[in-house]
Amino acid sequence: MDSGKHPAKLSPPRRLRPFVTSFLMGFTSGAPLAVVITLLQAWLKDGGVSLSMIGLLTMTGLPYSLKFLWAPWLDYLAPFGRRRQSWLILSQIALFASLWALSWANPLDFPRVLTLALLVSLASATQDTVVDAYRREDLSDAEISLGSAVYIWGYRLGMTAISGGLLALADPLGWARVFQVAAFLILLGPLTLLFSPEPAVSLGRPKGLGESVIQPLAEFFSRPNPFLLLGFVFFYRFGEQFISSINTAFFLSVGYTKLEIGLVVKAFGLASTLGGVSLAGYLTRRWGLIRCLWLFGWLQLFNCACLLALWLLPPQLNYLALLISLDHLSVGGGSAVFVAFLTSQTNVAHSATQYALLSSLMALPRTLLSTPSGWLAESLGWPFFYCLGAALTLPGLALLKRLIAKGLARPLTSEA
Repeated sequence: MDSGKHPAKLSPPRRLRPFVTSFLMGFTSGAPLAVVITLLQAWLKDGGVSLSMIGLLTMTGLPYSLKFLWAPWLDYLAPFGRRRQSWLILSQIALFASLWALSWANPLDFPRVLTLALLVSLASATQDTVVDAYRREDLSDAEISLGSAVYIWGYRLGMTAISGGLLALADPLGWARVFQVAAFLILLGPLTLLFSPEPAVSLGRPKGLGESVIQPLAEFFSRPNPFLLLGFVFFYRFGEQFISSINTAFFLSVGYTKLEIGLVVKAFGLASTLGGVSLAGYLTRRWGLIRCLWLFGWLQLFNCACLLALWLLPPQLNYLALLISLDHLSVGGGSAVFVAFLTSQTNVAHSATQYALLSSLMALPRTLLSTPSGWLAESLGWPFFYCLGAALTLPGLALLKRLIAKGLARPLTSEA
């Protein structure tokens, strides 16, 4: 078991190409999510849509929680001969088209906006499924922790390019141009495939759909106490995802402008997030995954305190920069550690289906259970809303303790 007391010393990586691929694929995975959770919030608020309606927008994240349903088809079917590369191209074409269509939409036409946002999420969730499987198959066991950190670097940069850079440009460029630029940023994905070969393990297709569905699930559920692991995956980042679903509206409500959010929050947040990811990569190699899961799990409570302080303090940029930097440092590190843990819990032979199952549970709080976040913020007020977010971090820590006690937190190897 990886108790964190005596983590194995990993040799430095000898290959560069898989890490470059992980970084670029992370960028194109993070960008669409930022469109849904940040750009659309600000656009709809500018258009006069109520906070309760904006909260309903989190329902568009449902594909991230259901992607395990079509993940086996991505393993079984290969439209263009190579499964990973062909599905990546198709999902990125769909993303480009959906984002371009948003540039012509009216924010007050909420049903149309909701439909287009759902299409963005559907294409993005499909892309994520393929990218996650590609990363598990492309990286060796010794490269998983560092590769996951590099992926999160790209993911966060992709989110910041959208939620920071494009949000700051919304006033001078207009929302139509902003969504069009976002569409063109997605084209970085197909360019990555020019130098990223299909992983050798994915060249052979399953013999039938049953093999691509039954075997991955049978292998996973044959492990000891699989539902304990699934419960931990669901609850570990519950509180953090619950509060982050409505953060952009919170920043606007306490008196900060879109320009300040785009330049100060996102710039300082980006630097702090990448610092947290780098710190997590270092600590994981020195302490092991389990100690780092403990550390960044408790820091979720600290995130809520940082955001609550913004409500209590007057709207000054120095307060904003400091508190958001501290918040993003722990969020970035927690994301990197948790992605590395999820990756380590998948069998490389069934990477697409198993990782989709785990990451779907991870995303569920951001979708179904975050849907009433706007209503709760209005009903409870922001201080009680963030106190509730802090309380929702505790079940994940309790389940982590149970996992360790039962010896179930041990990473798998590619031979498992």
